[in-house]
Amino acid sequence: MKKHISQRGFTLIELLVSIAIFSMMTVVAYAGIGSIMANDKISADHETDLKRLQRTMMFIEKDLRQVTIRTRNDGYSTSLLPPLNADDDTSTGFLEFTRAGNSNPTNLKRSSLMRVRYLLEEEKLQRMTWSLVDHSDIESTAVTLMDGVTDVELSFLPASGTEVNDWTKVDELPIGVEVILTTERWGQIRRVLPLYY
Repeated sequence: MKKHISQRGFTLIELLVSIAIFSMMTVVAYAGIGSIMANDKISADHETDLKRLQRTMMFIEKDLRQVTIRTRNDGYSTSLLPPLNADDDTSTGFLEFTRAGNSNPTNLKRSSLMRVRYLLEEEKLQRMTWSLVDHSDIESTAVTLMDGVTDVELSFLPASGTEVNDWTKVDELPIGVEVILTTERWGQIRRVLPLYY
């Protein structure tokens, strides 16, 4: 007499239910991964913008800490231009000055001074530098420090103690500068920087 061994398997309905459950779990997992990736991109963008802001403020602070009272000859005017110039003339930027500390690793025959100009154009904060202080026909090196800057306000504190909004004195530098950057992402950023010269 033969014994029949019964083989049990999955029915079609059980397979369809298993596939449906697995599909729902895959959709939920994919949505979760997509959310994690989106949050990761937002965090990375936030971190990048914060680093740009920190780098911008570091450039401004380092430049202003090395400002020097060296006047400038542009080669065209009869009078010397001020060592620090901040007025309403937007064609030359909102701040221009002479600073020390221009590194010279290859020992070229040149000065350790450089001219620096900060310019706000189309919501981009730019830093322009010239290796030579005098003359205007030298090509500059320009770097965009930050995007999304809508406004820049400067205030200067002279030794007399009365705050002013522009500076064009030839024989004097302020003892401090207040910089207010208005940005789309961070709002207003305010720094008060002392000048050492």
